[in-house]
Amino acid sequence: MSALLDHYEAVREEFDYDRPDVDIGSLSASLVDRAFVATTDTDALREADDRDTLFVASAGLTGTPHVGTVAQMYAVKRLHEAGLDTQFLLADYEKYASDGRDLDVVRSLADDYRTFLDRIGYGGEVRTQYDDRDVMQTAFRLAPYFEFEDGPTFDVEPTEWVEQLRTVYDDDQLTHDDATGATRFGGRVASLLCLADFLHPTVEDDYDQTVFVLGVDEHALVLANEYYTEKTPFEPAFEGLFTRMVPGLNSYPKMAKTIPGSGITMDMSPERVRRLVHEADDGATPAESTVYQMLCLVSEHDDQRLGELADACRAGGEEWDAAVAAYADFLADLAAAWPE
Repeated sequence: MSALLDHYEAVREEFDYDRPDVDIGSLSASLVDRAFVATTDTDALREADDRDTLFVASAGLTGTPHVGTVAQMYAVKRLHEAGLDTQFLLADYEKYASDGRDLDVVRSLADDYRTFLDRIGYGGEVRTQYDDRDVMQTAFRLAPYFEFEDGPTFDVEPTEWVEQLRTVYDDDQLTHDDATGATRFGGRVASLLCLADFLHPTVEDDYDQTVFVLGVDEHALVLANEYYTEKTPFEPAFEGLFTRMVPGLNSYPKMAKTIPGSGITMDMSPERVRRLVHEADDGATPAESTVYQMLCLVSEHDDQRLGELADACRAGGEEWDAAVAAYADFLADLAAAWPE
């Protein structure tokens, strides 16, 4: 996992991101720092209580969520429980437009995600692109400023972790039977709708700022939408808050919905989930332990308990073994909440 830790450092340095070791509402700085690896602006996080702020996480509907996807859900779940406005965006039209996925299949999957979010106790807003005509209207307002061939470029050397990820996607990524294939125009329409998703809360919904909660592997999405925004007459206010990655099983660089064998997914049987959690316990330090990183991202533990578990992880032995077994049961219960 050292390649992933090096990647975190490189991303912060290359893009001048801050480490998010600040309080967000009632969430302590140390708890935030355990779950998130970077932010575009710590001041935006500090001011979340004083300014009308919406925290938005999302999921591309390429399949059943794995623990990394559930981490995005738990990120906004924690923020909502801390008294902040949150939204979980189900990007259904994005996969329809960019990959030609069957719309009924994607919308059915969105329904399952919505049910799962409710069952795990998330009480914030959930929305789909399909149902939100107001955001589509914002997309049309942006369309005259959106060039088909235009796009940002980033002159940075890919890290070892990024190279590993690219190789995995080239070699092992699955395709969906219902996908008719991507078109360049469909991809640009999806990008336009994504830009509207970013701008709408502050341009039309009267929020002072929006904070987009993304996996650090998707951080460039914030930069891309900043680039497109500069070409419009609108003046939105949005920032990025980037979660840590869940290391993949079977030596994959991360868990991914389209890489079979890389993750613990919510459609697995509880027995299989328990087995995979125990197999993922590799005796590594907390920073490199797959199980400890999952605990930080997807659990109901507070910062004090996560600190105790970090100590147990370092020491190994019976206390850590018991914690791993308890967590295996916790994830198995989550999987049981996925709609059949």
